[in-house]
Amino acid sequence: MSVKHAVALLFFFNLTVLHSQTKLTMPEYLKKGDTVGILATARKIDLVTLQPAIKLLESWGLKVVIGKTIGKEQNQLAGPDWQRATDFQEMLDNPNIKAIWAAKGGYGTVRIVDRIDFTNFKKKPKWIIGFSDVTVLHSHINNMNIGTMHALMAISVKTAT
Repeated sequence: MSVKHAVALLFFFNLTVLHSQTKLTMPEYLKKGDTVGILATARKIDLVTLQPAIKLLESWGLKVVIGKTIGKEQNQLAGPDWQRATDFQEMLDNPNIKAIWAAKGGYGTVRIVDRIDFTNFKKKPKWIIGFSDVTVLHSHINNMNIGTMHALMAISVKTAT
C-alpha cells in the first residue's frame, strides 16, 4: 500500500470513528394522547386512501392532524413546492405535533428540503417517519445528529387491524 493510500484510509477511518462517536439525539417516544401529523411532501394523495392509517393511529390512542397538502394536486405532486414546504414547516414548528408521518413517496421532497428552517426542530426534535422520497429528510436530519424513523409510509397501511 502506498503512503498516499494509507493516509487516505487513515483520514476516512478517523472521519468514520468521529462520526460514530457523535451522540445521536432521539425524539421522545410517542404515548397515548400524542398527536401525529400526516402530510404529503411529494406525490399527491387523497384523504380516503389514508383512512386505514388514521384509524390505526387512533386505535393506538394517538390523535391525528391531516396536513394541508392532503388532497392537493399540481401534476403528480401534492401541491406546489411552496405549499408542501409550508405544510411541513408548520407541522415541524407545531409543539403539539410529536411526529410527522409522510403519506406517500415518489418525487418532490428534494425540491423543498432547502426551504425548511430546522431551528425549532433542533431544540425539540420530533419523529419524521417514512422512506422513499423522504430519505432526503432523513439524510439532512441525520447530519444534525438527530434520529428519524425510516419506516412505511401512511399509504402502506391497508387495514387498521
